[in-house]
Amino acid sequence: MKKLQIFLVLLLVSVTVAEAQTYPTTSWSDVADTSWYNSGQDEFTLSTAEAFAGVAQLVADGTTFEGKTINIGADIDLDGNLWTPIGDYPELFAGDVEGNNHTISNLWVNTPDDDYGGLFGYVVSTSFSNIKIDTAHIIGFDSNGTLVANLFDNGSVENCSAINISITGKNNTGGLVGGLVQNSSISNSHAIGDVVGAVQVGGLLGSGYGGVLLKDSYSEGTVTGDFLAGGLVGAYPFAFAGPSTIDNTYSRSLVIAYVERAGGLVGGADNQLLVKNSYSTGTVSAPDFVGATIGFWGSIEMENIYFDTESSGMTEAVGGFAGAPVTPDITGKTTAEMKTTELVDLLNAGSTDAPWSIEATINDGYPILNATLGVQDNNMDVAVKVYPTVFESEFTVSSTMELNSYQIYNISGALISTGALEGNTTTIKAANLSTGVYILTVRSAEGMISKRIIKK
Repeated sequence: MKKLQIFLVLLLVSVTVAEAQTYPTTSWSDVADTSWYNSGQDEFTLSTAEAFAGVAQLVADGTTFEGKTINIGADIDLDGNLWTPIGDYPELFAGDVEGNNHTISNLWVNTPDDDYGGLFGYVVSTSFSNIKIDTAHIIGFDSNGTLVANLFDNGSVENCSAINISITGKNNTGGLVGGLVQNSSISNSHAIGDVVGAVQVGGLLGSGYGGVLLKDSYSEGTVTGDFLAGGLVGAYPFAFAGPSTIDNTYSRSLVIAYVERAGGLVGGADNQLLVKNSYSTGTVSAPDFVGATIGFWGSIEMENIYFDTESSGMTEAVGGFAGAPVTPDITGKTTAEMKTTELVDLLNAGSTDAPWSIEATINDGYPILNATLGVQDNNMDVAVKVYPTVFESEFTVSSTMELNSYQIYNISGALISTGALEGNTTTIKAANLSTGVYILTVRSAEGMISKRIIKK
């Protein structure tokens, strides 16, 4: 009952935010164009929102697209209408999608009573490549992801990204993918934004099931749930198709679990999971089983893992163990130590192709993955400065870009204060805050970024 109550509170908060965002009331399904479809063709190039909505209509009518490829031929703006996710159970999508590095923007999904919320819903053996999503507002029930809600059976996500996202669901909710199932993979991809759920909630991936691979990918933003919340992945609940692997990843997400099991990288994992060559930096908070790297440790392995002791405010890498405690290969380092070529060398030592590098003007000076430089980057890390981050009565937010608004959350995730930001520099009076740690979220037309601030 407690988890249900917390989820209802989270959903109410999200719906309140959604109303403030003014979700559309009309639907793309009402103007969907299916005239382009020919069952004798194996490949289609789509360049309009109406044609893309036609895919959802055709799938709902029973066309699976198995053995066929959808090519995105231009940037597509989905603003103005609600989106119907492509694929639902049992009407599945089973084709492949090539984005050609085009951007799909302004995705609106408002289905709080339905499963599989996202651009794509339930898909089987699908390959997603080179797709960019910029700005998404999604409310769903079970299994939600900005790109795809549930990717089943030898599917893949390669060089895809979602930024400026706000997504809320119940179980299996992730910034890019909700559920990754049975020999599927995510690589060279990332998600940036706010992810809210009840159980198994992650900044990039909600849950991984059965022999899945996550590599060369990262997440940024905020992750809020009640149970099993992770900066990168919410949970790996069990394994039924072999071991799963996380390799060469990082998370800079801030993580909050209202009940238990919160981790900077992974909320919790039961068995047959290997995590290696990765790091986390975000603040992590929960009443129980809270760790800078993982909230709850089952029969898993971790190799060559690091976390920032200062930005996370954490000293313990693991929140709790299912059995006897072990000594994992996880090392805490100061912020200065995290932003060094020495750490890059350590991360690269676990790979054969040196995937890591560092650049002071990118990723706030933390190590970056070379493979993900071709997708969108959150430039707000460099453009937005907050000072002093340890303050007595006020602090200043400045930027080279025009800022819109700010929100201050306490360490439990409750919204404490909000206000407008005008111009490029604003001093925020905060003498009324109690002594403690807070999360400051700053928003602009370019996206959002979260910073940790401390009231003396």
